[in-house]
Amino acid sequence: MSDYLTPPPDWRYEALPWFAWDDMEELPRLVQVGATLLPEFFHLAIGNERMWGPARDEKPDDVMLFLNFQVFDGSIEMAEARSVPFDVGLVCAKVQKVVPASKWKSLGIHYMTRYLVTFMEDEGLPEEDPMAERRAWRHHADYRRPTAAVQWIERLQTHAADAYAIARDQPTPRRRRNRMTVEFLRQVAEQYTFAEDSDQPPTRWVADYFKTPHSTAAKWVATARRKGLLPPAESARNDAARAAVRPSVRLATEEEIKDLQERLGT
Repeated sequence: MSDYLTPPPDWRYEALPWFAWDDMEELPRLVQVGATLLPEFFHLAIGNERMWGPARDEKPDDVMLFLNFQVFDGSIEMAEARSVPFDVGLVCAKVQKVVPASKWKSLGIHYMTRYLVTFMEDEGLPEEDPMAERRAWRHHADYRRPTAAVQWIERLQTHAADAYAIARDQPTPRRRRNRMTVEFLRQVAEQYTFAEDSDQPPTRWVADYFKTPHSTAAKWVATARRKGLLPPAESARNDAARAAVRPSVRLATEEEIKDLQERLGT
């Protein structure tokens, strides 16, 4: 697991399926984003652990940052940042020392996915409402609605079954043969680029999205590169992509050859 996903001591991360501070009458729709299901809007909270407790326990320099994310046209965008108790600029500067801003989106995806897993395991009715005890959000205590909860459970269970089949490298009922057209390769390139931007393993993301083995996805990605739809592999933008790129082979210099001959006594 990446180090940034685990909060340091005295800090806490949490994602919830609504915009921070907004009145919510219903759970948002679940939408497909690449290979992942996410609420069409959600927020990530990053703050000192004491900010989740009674106000009397807080220290003067404790902060909390709320990052509102929205899914639009298949991509995730940060719509707004809010903060307490200081100006958002000051809070952002402090939070960036804990986790860099470049990781905020992937952090939000990770914790929102964890929330959905718990929601599915609890069948939409967790024993403890995660917001009921919060002094600032008591009006959210009744956020679960039967219709939306049932729809969430149905979609999450179907998605989980598909993901399990993919992990076993078995086809799901919806799997179909994809023709290697330019339009299809463009879709492969779009999903690969999205995964890079989200700091996810891009080839695995493509495999999960199209419900195909990793080896097949790798062939599609390579073909997209040859067609010029993706940049050369050496220019991979995130750690996961760079780790998958094999180092290039180069010829030894004359000095290196001479040094090797001297070591071998030839």
